[in-house]
Amino acid sequence: MYNQVYDNLVLYKKRPTPRHTYRQIVIVESQHFEVRIYEGDVVQSDPKFDATSSDAEVYFHSDLQSARDDPQKEFDASVEAGWIPYP
Repeated sequence: MYNQVYDNLVLYKKRPTPRHTYRQIVIVESQHFEVRIYEGDVVQSDPKFDATSSDAEVYFHSDLQSARDDPQKEFDASVEAGWIPYP
């Protein structure tokens, strides 16, 4: 189903930098499965939010299982870099 959101992981900075406060990692189905990683000043809770900003990272996968591996790796790396899981 196109535009279905499968995962939406959110992290935040306790002491935000001048850049962004929140980091989101999302899996969205389009013609393939996309892992989108983007940062912003607010949490995007709308599952149809389209992270098309120029600094968003997008990774493409042919199946859901391979797409699910990326967000967890990115989430773990983000925690190691100082991001905190958002409740």
